[in-house]
Amino acid sequence: MEEHGIIEPLGDDDVPEAAREVTSDYEPSDEETTFGSVTSSVGDHVWEYGRRYHAFRYGRYPIPNDEEEYKRESLRHLMLKEVIGGKLYLAPIGDNPQKIIDLGTGFGEWAIETVGETFPSARVTGVDLSPIQPHWIPPNVEFIVDDIEDEWVHANDYDFAHLRFVNTVIKDNAGVFSKVFNNLKPGGWIEIQDAHPAIASDDNTIPPDYAVTRFYALTRTVLREQYGFDVHVLERVPGMLEQAGFVRVERKVFHMPLGEWAKDAHLRLLGGYLREVLMDFVGVIAARPFVEAGMEREEIEELVREVGSVVGNRRVHAYLPIHFVWAQKPV
Repeated sequence: MEEHGIIEPLGDDDVPEAAREVTSDYEPSDEETTFGSVTSSVGDHVWEYGRRYHAFRYGRYPIPNDEEEYKRESLRHLMLKEVIGGKLYLAPIGDNPQKIIDLGTGFGEWAIETVGETFPSARVTGVDLSPIQPHWIPPNVEFIVDDIEDEWVHANDYDFAHLRFVNTVIKDNAGVFSKVFNNLKPGGWIEIQDAHPAIASDDNTIPPDYAVTRFYALTRTVLREQYGFDVHVLERVPGMLEQAGFVRVERKVFHMPLGEWAKDAHLRLLGGYLREVLMDFVGVIAARPFVEAGMEREEIEELVREVGSVVGNRRVHAYLPIHFVWAQKPV
């Protein structure tokens, strides 16, 4: 079953190449993880294009892991909670899941909040390429630095697997879904939450030369050609889950206002969140992917300015689809 609709109100300066610096948050470790073997390189960072990136499997992931990115991820976390009325997920996982895995956990807010406020008796594992999560965490939360597209070892019997803003920036979604399926308990659930970068409106107020549309079109091309990502994969996720063996596949699509053009106060709040998240994302893509794709700095700066000049236009009633997809492993 699939639902669509407008959201209803619910109760550093550039661093020269010669001065690039590799830093580390974690002490070197050869610890065996749930996925594989962590080496001393997992805690390293590299500074490029004025931003900090992970150095583990360097080059695989073009999104920064610095303080600016933390602010963007925190705002996305708040935004999605607002969308679904303060909840952290929509899948009907029951009242007592005991093993939860958060794939692509980022800074770990979802994982920490899940056990701290919702399931204090559960064990939650967060997995990410970067060791950027807090050092002081609840005793039933663990974070692992690894690549979720690698083979999983000793990772089984999960009740719930969660992926948020992950699927559009990995190469092999079908492979990840297969790994999740194999490591869920019978009756366990998976949920995907992500934005589908297809700006639209219901009243044809988006102009033909809308800068946000051009930005997403260019981003789609660059991420596909430079990194092998498909930012439009969400269109196919339900079918891919079924192919992996999942049943009871559900999808709910929220039309998130871009900017504060809506009459409803709650929608205006969400639109303000998305406007800020989008502008931060434009900075992320401009910092590294566009440069590595060979775009000239003047061209990048002009596009950034154009996007910034239109996202606050209340005459343009644009929205971005946010997809929540969940499915169950057969009992």
